[in-house]
Amino acid sequence: MKNFRINIRLTFFLFLFITFFTSCNKNEELGVNIQPSDDRLGVSFIQSIPVVAYTVYEDSIKTDETTNNLLGSYSDPVFGQTNAGIYTQFKLTTTAVNFGTSPVCDSIVLSMAYKGVYGDSSATLRLNVYEISDDFYYDNSYYSNDKLGTYKNNFANIDFVPNFTDSIQVGTTKYPAHLRIKLKKALGQKFINASGTSDLVDNSNFLKFFKGLYISTNTVSSGGAIIYFNLLSSLTKLSLYYHNDGDTASTAYNFIISDDCARFNSFDHKKFAGSDLVLKQQLAGDTVLGDSILFIQAMAGTKIKLKFPDVMNLNALGKIAINKAELVMKVDENTIGAYTPPDKLILSKINANGTISFLADYAYGDAYYGGYYSSTTKEYRFNVSKHIQDALLNGSFEDQGLYLLVSGAAVKSNRAVIKGHKSSQDNLRLEIIYTKID
Repeated sequence: MKNFRINIRLTFFLFLFITFFTSCNKNEELGVNIQPSDDRLGVSFIQSIPVVAYTVYEDSIKTDETTNNLLGSYSDPVFGQTNAGIYTQFKLTTTAVNFGTSPVCDSIVLSMAYKGVYGDSSATLRLNVYEISDDFYYDNSYYSNDKLGTYKNNFANIDFVPNFTDSIQVGTTKYPAHLRIKLKKALGQKFINASGTSDLVDNSNFLKFFKGLYISTNTVSSGGAIIYFNLLSSLTKLSLYYHNDGDTASTAYNFIISDDCARFNSFDHKKFAGSDLVLKQQLAGDTVLGDSILFIQAMAGTKIKLKFPDVMNLNALGKIAINKAELVMKVDENTIGAYTPPDKLILSKINANGTISFLADYAYGDAYYGGYYSSTTKEYRFNVSKHIQDALLNGSFEDQGLYLLVSGAAVKSNRAVIKGHKSSQDNLRLEIIYTKID
């Protein structure tokens, strides 16, 4: 008898499952005349609710003490030029530093550990290294549009092509591939001249004496790349090679970047001067052009503002339960080229006071919420079911629209071009499955 009851239950749930997937209506537009299908469960599927969206400037973003630091320049046929520079402190590895009697600077070398690249990995970049003249502090917050004063002397001004594969031999030791640039001796002489003085007695004094380096590259006119570096790697350091009267062989002293060193990235998009005309027009305030195409970029570039004005028309259907509401965004494949779309996007609501916060759906976890890029379908999908259901229950949205942003925009360079809701195919849309409640 027990097995009989179980079989009846399984048969019933199988019936519900089949009924659900055979009873969905596909309606092209949302309006007050749409009614649920006459199926037993009252489940309906609205294939495409238009989404109002357009591109806007991204505000500056916090870039201090991040996991990666970005350096380089690339010129994108869609987004124009993008530059990234690094401000960072260095610290002593010992106290009361003394380079001996009559020390002489043999060379000074800046090394930085590679973490990745965006753009053309074979591009030639011109590296610039300047000494910072302004104080900055680990406890302060720094943003992508912040800049510090620097002295005029460029200690690098040298071309390099990043090499991510070949190991580097230093002395008798081989190290993994990393950037290694010999700087002008004038910087090394600054440290030699301070040997045995209070400037090198401890890190508190040292940071007053040497505030750090600003590392940048020249703006490229075409191609180019943004290189990702790990500044906390043991491979990242400023190495002073010297000898003195007591030892003619060259000795190395390393200045390092520790986890309590102040460091941040500055980003510059040149006001999108070289970008696509449609992008320029949207950034100038044209909200209609977003119907056809949209633009999103990391590094405090651009974001997308969205609204769902037609959703409230669902109230004309009476009481309904949202089974699923999914925002679908298709990437324009013709614009990808060497510029891979972001791995993940973030969808945030704009509160009445102008702040942003996560949608309620975010609390259910990434697997439910979505936002990841599919390299197969070339699209992003977000589950916004609770956000839509709450709006219907409240009688209106309790926000000022949504922002679509790149996740990890301070440590990544990716960008994407998204098809708007009036694209001929694969348009930006909101797909809703709902059940009418009698």
